Amino acid sequence: MTFPAASMLAEIERIVSFGIRRPGYEEGLKTEQYLLERFNEIGLRDTRLEPVPVNYWRPSITRLGICESTLDIPCRAVPYTGWTEPAVRAPKAVYVGDGSAAEYDAADVAGKLVVADMHFGDFNASHLKAGSHFIHDPGDTIPDGPLHCANWLIPNFSAYYETWKRGATGFIGLLGEMPIDGCELYVPYDGFLKKTPAAWVGREHAAAVRSAAANGEPFHFTSTGEGRTVDSHNVVGILPGRTDEFILITCHHDAPYASAVEDASGLAALLALAKAFADSAEPLERGLIFLASSGHFHGGIGCREFVAKHRGSLLEKIVAAIGVEHIAEEVQGGDDGRYAKTGQAETRALFVDKTPELLRVLEEEVQRVNLSRTLAVDAYLFGPEPPCDSAPFFTAGIPSVCHISGPLYLFDPHDTIDMVRQEDLPKVTELFYRVIRRIDTIPAVDLAKGTTRQRNDPPADPPPWFLPPEFFLGD
Repeated sequence: MTFPAASMLAEIERIVSFGIRRPGYEEGLKTEQYLLERFNEIGLRDTRLEPVPVNYWRPSITRLGICESTLDIPCRAVPYTGWTEPAVRAPKAVYVGDGSAAEYDAADVAGKLVVADMHFGDFNASHLKAGSHFIHDPGDTIPDGPLHCANWLIPNFSAYYETWKRGATGFIGLLGEMPIDGCELYVPYDGFLKKTPAAWVGREHAAAVRSAAANGEPFHFTSTGEGRTVDSHNVVGILPGRTDEFILITCHHDAPYASAVEDASGLAALLALAKAFADSAEPLERGLIFLASSGHFHGGIGCREFVAKHRGSLLEKIVAAIGVEHIAEEVQGGDDGRYAKTGQAETRALFVDKTPELLRVLEEEVQRVNLSRTLAVDAYLFGPEPPCDSAPFFTAGIPSVCHISGPLYLFDPHDTIDMVRQEDLPKVTELFYRVIRRIDTIPAVDLAKGTTRQRNDPPADPPPWFLPPEFFLGD
């Protein structure tokens, strides 16, 4: 089976053309309708939209300026944070360093604009390698040690909640560790509406803002927008098999911007797999469920809602789940303040549990298609669930695997069509086509051997990247 890269790129371009696909946005709802139409064109059955309630959060005006200057400082609202009062205010600023408890205790922040330096997590290949079941890196290109910063993880974001607790009027996070210039970073994406207005400032303006705040200068800060609860939707389609068992294939359809890698690339693979199996003259024993999930940028709510909705019915018939995310080019920060491609694929993880049968098939097929820079990483290496959209299927006790990578540009507008690793689109799709065909004949009881969690286990604890405000506020 071959999967032409050109047709997959055309799907990606079409999805990107809808625009910013954040949870509940009109652009996202149009994408859902398009995917439903594609499912119907392909010939899937029982196609439907399943509602997923989300907090629609859309900023309109975000402005920051030092009162002594007439120039605005470029900034962007921090996702899911609150709005400023309509009246014009010029609060004094206070700089709290990294925002530690000691730094807050030494400062009076009530009624002031708090400025803090933000830090990113470390994306470390040594840690990934140590937690891997197998590695396929024929060119020995995956380094030992850090790959790059994990700019989707901000360990000291708790500084924002201290601002909230201590009655500040707003919060400014300085992105000094970003590998490029700019203030657009759609992090955090937990979906929890927050009280205190907040904005990101890029590294190129951090020193000026830090200095003014340290001197207690007054700032103008405005952050306005709209927030309400709306329905987004999971898009579902089914290709029946000869039995009542199913293999599920999933990818999220929402994105922080008009994003190509995140996750139009995964959707292109999902649609190509649906068409390949629908057109095949060799039907499977098991049926296939195709799920384009909503709300990844709302704490991964889409797959959680699917699991909760179908527990005790359809979920019990799913014998394996496959997630496809982020078929990506690797980049690094350039001297010009922009991203520069390295010419390699972004190092990818296949998150998978300690399931011998699934691991055996995966390793053989990764080698067969020669999917380079691949690490089969233990699903629970980072906590109570793997850091991928399909995590709820792992924690529901279903034998699962998810392809995912974490390039630097996933959460900013630079995730454009040229960032898709074009030569890997057919490889990733062929990999899962072959895996599905092979596990189709493996008994469910054998596939499930070695799963960490069982079908009747209670829901997993939330991962550290999706903790609710109450955890930080102590309410």
